[in-house]
Amino acid sequence: MSMNEKFLYHIWDAQHLQTDLHTESGEQVKVIYPGRWNTDAGPDFKEAIIKIGDQVRRGDVEIHLCSYDWTAHKHHENKDFNQVILHLVYEHNAQYTHSISENNKLIEILVVKDKLNDDINKLLEAYRERQFLPSDQFCGLFAGLDLETTSLMLQNFGNIRLRKKIDRFAAELFFSDFNQLLYQGVMEALGYSKNKFQMLQLALILNYALLKKFYYQGMTLDQLISILLTSSGLLERMPVTFPRELISKWIELYAQQDFFIETLEIEWHLFRIRPQNHPAIRLIQIADFLHRSLDHTFFYSILELFSCRQDEFRTIEFTRKLYQLFADSSGIIPDSYRLGHERIDIILVNIILPLSILFAEKMNYPDFQKVAWELYADFKALPENYLIENMKKFMDSSQRKLISRKAIYQQGLIQIYYSFCQHQYCQSCEKIGKESFLK
Repeated sequence: MSMNEKFLYHIWDAQHLQTDLHTESGEQVKVIYPGRWNTDAGPDFKEAIIKIGDQVRRGDVEIHLCSYDWTAHKHHENKDFNQVILHLVYEHNAQYTHSISENNKLIEILVVKDKLNDDINKLLEAYRERQFLPSDQFCGLFAGLDLETTSLMLQNFGNIRLRKKIDRFAAELFFSDFNQLLYQGVMEALGYSKNKFQMLQLALILNYALLKKFYYQGMTLDQLISILLTSSGLLERMPVTFPRELISKWIELYAQQDFFIETLEIEWHLFRIRPQNHPAIRLIQIADFLHRSLDHTFFYSILELFSCRQDEFRTIEFTRKLYQLFADSSGIIPDSYRLGHERIDIILVNIILPLSILFAEKMNYPDFQKVAWELYADFKALPENYLIENMKKFMDSSQRKLISRKAIYQQGLIQIYYSFCQHQYCQSCEKIGKESFLK
């Protein structure tokens, strides 16, 4: 089987690499966190944490078959790739030992052709003669599998997926704290598919510690909103249906305040976006929750939701309080624009639960850990995305109904996809998944 970029993505994501790694310039490489797979435009992996030489860096990773592809794909002219800290390639065929970004920074090149570990080399050999055809639609993993076994298998992979999220946040604690991680995680989720990175950029620049400093200097909620919207360039690009008098008020407030007066270069993607999903609307709503938390801490607001005896914890009561926490109590947001419960559920599963479990592990609170894991195990299903819908095509009707019951089943299905289906590792999938459970 010839090497392809998607297979390289898996190699990097699963770290099927030898430990003795050096860049083309001779710098030693140690991967602390490989980053998260980016399914949108831009670098292939976002927010990686890598020690290169004697310096720990945080940024993006771009992956190509050949190092010259960096230039061939015009990444050296694209600002979206200015945060790349490592250019991973299968073969080196460029003239220089570094790739060069649009802002003229040198990017280390890591060649992995002779640095794959034994496991991945065996897999390459096993699949060398395999041809993957569009008609190869049968899935041996779910075929004939009873519901009890399907449930157990999906729970297992669902737990693996949550653990991966916990590990990601644990790696990010190297650079941050729980308040900032919760803040940027929520901001990223409120960017939806088109503006996730842009919202994250804003959270990193106007970070939680900075906002807390402004709060103790007297920053009001309206001033916070004016800073978020005006500095980001969103105030002049509000939905046409948004009240003009509020926009005028925030323009005036921004001109009068002296907390933060920078103009940020953030490239928002607003074409054909629904008004409810407009990043400006989401910033206004999160600003209320954010401002309320600045008197103590953002993360403490979440911890309070878990503050009851283990035998008294009730999911219904927990979610009711969670929805209230995110509700706009300022009265600024029209009812038709308010954040829906489904989006808050997504934030709970992807951000709040992994961060809470990580906190409980760090502080050695076993009861807290148990409650959070049990909440995850029993939590209702989230809105289905295209990936889940496509994966359900390989299941029978009873298995599809099972997926629609709980978030952990959906997360397990997503984990199976990223571990096996995306790379068409069908034989490995059946052996690791189905055969292990049948035994």
